[in-house]
Amino acid sequence: MTMNAEMPHGQGAAFQEDQAADGSRSAATVPQQPSQGDALFPVTPAPLSARPLVLVTRGRVEYLAHCPNCRDWHRHVHLGNVTGPCGTEYELQPKSGRRAA
Repeated sequence: MTMNAEMPHGQGAAFQEDQAADGSRSAATVPQQPSQGDALFPVTPAPLSARPLVLVTRGRVEYLAHCPNCRDWHRHVHLGNVTGPCGTEYELQPKSGRRAA
């Protein structure tokens, strides 16, 4: 392999080692750093939540909410952790300013 204008100065040996390792023409590899707590990407995903609209029917109170996954409207009969018809589990949280005393 010859040094030419495609290879930046000082990367010739590293590029040859990368090419010799797997036999393909790959770019110089970036060293992987060990993750330290995963500050940007937490291990546990944040829980999904939705703010429901109160729907008063003739026999009961229902809660109407946009599903955080499929963005469709789902009806529920209680607040808290619910499972929508699409299979998504999320939490229905009431608006903080309108709680009954």
